[in-house]
Amino acid sequence: MDATGPLSEADSRLVAAQPESFAGEPLARGADVRGRSAAAARRLADGLLKILESERARLSGALAQDVVGVMTMARYLVEDAAQRLGRGETEEAAEALQNAGARIRDSTAHLVALSSRLRPAVLDDLGLLPALSWYLREFARDNRAVFVSPRVTVSEADVPLGLKLPVFRIAQAALSNVARHSRASAARVFLSRFEQELRLGIEDNGVGFDVERWRNRRLSPDGCGLATIELWVETTGGCCTIEAVPRHGARVQAFWQTDPLAASAPRPQAAPASAQA
Repeated sequence: MDATGPLSEADSRLVAAQPESFAGEPLARGADVRGRSAAAARRLADGLLKILESERARLSGALAQDVVGVMTMARYLVEDAAQRLGRGETEEAAEALQNAGARIRDSTAHLVALSSRLRPAVLDDLGLLPALSWYLREFARDNRAVFVSPRVTVSEADVPLGLKLPVFRIAQAALSNVARHSRASAARVFLSRFEQELRLGIEDNGVGFDVERWRNRRLSPDGCGLATIELWVETTGGCCTIEAVPRHGARVQAFWQTDPLAASAPRPQAAPASAQA
């Protein structure tokens, strides 16, 4: 990866703090989901359920407070307009109908936004790269304090059909994690291909965290969603690395072998951080 830009200092500290991950050691531990302990599997399942319930609660609240409220107000405005028309107050009725129309348009836009968060139509209609570009724009609009720099060097055909949704969701979850926990001012997203390997990475220059403490589950109960990201990667046949240095940022990377014949081949050695795509 190009080390120029706002994260170069964080990159150098990550390299210094974790040379085994960046300076030539294999990037993956070869983790196998089937080999996880029952306790670890339960933790991951619990984490997924918590995330699903949290998302459902958020959407339910948005529907109840915003959409239902707006539609209720629009109904009152339409009823008021009908009464005014009955009294011959045509100008006032027209104004009430215009207000109702504006509220309905706002509610429609909100519903479209909520629907897109559940599953972006652009992902099905146009593919992963347009969907990722759309999400990065939405993220930048909603999180103006974080400058997002994308680096996508693959074509749509480089990403297998079965990986398009996982790649999108993993990038979405990782950036959501950046917004919620990192206090970063900049983040980078890269999606590239090296030989037969598809690579996705999200890194930030935020507060970072202690990876060992997180591995031992001594941080927040949900692990900031990182365990869920690991599970998504591994259940789609990939490998995941999570690296961080307190006060100097974090990096989440996912790797998938896209050639079935190469799936069992040894993983290429990690390039230096300054040379990764």
